[in-house]
Amino acid sequence: MNASGGEQKPNRRTILAEIVAQQQAGRRCVLAMPLWSLGSAPVGQSAKLLMYDDGTFIGTVGGGALEAEVLRIARGMLGAGSARVLEFDLNPSEAASLGMICGGRCAFLVEPIERGDSAEAFAAAGLAESLGEPIAVVTVIGGDSADGGASAREYRCSSVVKMAVAADGTVVGTTGDAEADESLVREAEEALSEGRSRYLEERVTAHVDVLLPRPQVFIFGAGHIAVPLAHVAQLVGFHVTVIDDRAEFASRERFPLADEVIVSEVDRAFADLPIGADSYVVAVTRGHMMDEEVVAAALRAGARYVGMIGSRRKVAEIRERLRERGFSAEDAGRVHAPIGVEIHADTIEEIAVSIVAELIGERRGSGETG
Repeated sequence: MNASGGEQKPNRRTILAEIVAQQQAGRRCVLAMPLWSLGSAPVGQSAKLLMYDDGTFIGTVGGGALEAEVLRIARGMLGAGSARVLEFDLNPSEAASLGMICGGRCAFLVEPIERGDSAEAFAAAGLAESLGEPIAVVTVIGGDSADGGASAREYRCSSVVKMAVAADGTVVGTTGDAEADESLVREAEEALSEGRSRYLEERVTAHVDVLLPRPQVFIFGAGHIAVPLAHVAQLVGFHVTVIDDRAEFASRERFPLADEVIVSEVDRAFADLPIGADSYVVAVTRGHMMDEEVVAAALRAGARYVGMIGSRRKVAEIRERLRERGFSAEDAGRVHAPIGVEIHADTIEEIAVSIVAELIGERRGSGETG
């Protein structure tokens, strides 16, 4: 059970992939996603929840009482019903009635999906996501009447149309209006370039959902710290690759949730893997010399993030050796070491959390070198 009071089905497939699978099987499902939020409403722009025809679901739209209300509406739409927009105005009295302390305003689209509903757009977006290619899904919403709910204003939608707009300009789906399509494609392309979803309500009411590839973290070393590190990094949305030259450590048994587990020497891994400007490289190997080789190779590859575990003495020694090998002081300063956010971590699990916190900071634009 989860905090929203419903049964959450464990599933590693993405929500888009699940929608495509449900459509192909001819089963009805219900998709809930945020359209916009203001203030401190507990809603992330990429949040999504998919309810299956048996009432189980994957994903989340924030948890707690607000999600429970979305689930209640979604469950009632499994048999029949048109899409709805739920608008919450979480003023202090309404937030209190939901058992919440957050304020602000937010809106969700709760949309039943059957075989054939925007199937081509869903399939195109799902394929792009599986290939690690950026894409935007534009949802155009036709409004209708408002129903006063106990904790939200409910608007029944007269229509929901989807378009998928790829980074290369490929467009799948149409509103049926060439001028509207052109305008929406421009909005989608701008949103993709910014890397942020957006809500539109000038000419048409629409949501542009930007889907970006999962950032890749390469963990060199498959020892004790790597096990919780890979797990936590995967949970927060990184594509996780674990590399070690010891087959008994780099195994599926030790890393069941990692996307890739590779037995390889450091130099071979950097030659074979797509480590570059968008990559996060973490050195947690079994020795100083190997950590140094990982860091040097990551700097040469221009990795976005380079982190190394170790004491301050070890870090100082390796930085000095990097300069002796021709790396500049600026290069050496790019290395996050000692790795992780300072939370006075003691256990390996706490150390893993501190490292992933630093990865998130870099991912969200607040990273600082150690």
